[in-house]
Amino acid sequence: MRYVDGHIDGSNKNRTETNFNKKGLGVLNTKEKVFAKVVKLEETEQYLISTYNNEIYDPMGINSNRERYLETKLKKVSKDTFDFYLIYLQTNNSIYLTRANRRFINE
Repeated sequence: MRYVDGHIDGSNKNRTETNFNKKGLGVLNTKEKVFAKVVKLEETEQYLISTYNNEIYDPMGINSNRERYLETKLKKVSKDTFDFYLIYLQTNNSIYLTRANRRFINE
């Protein structure tokens, strides 16, 4: 058990997370819903975006009024997909959501 406990402690030391809200800005408190996340492990970065029914979740779309009742999941995506989704959250320009969806389908 010492090996497992030591291993878990060692991996959490160099892990940092950056969460983004509905407007593409950093999350300030734990009550805000997370729509995108960057997880930095020692040398690598993982990019996660919010999905619903295995599609990218659109916080300004048809299900936006049911947001607190939906079971969205964060799924790992490429940096390009993440960047397009984050630009969409910041600008509300639908072309970026379309580009993110195209990249998400091809992954």
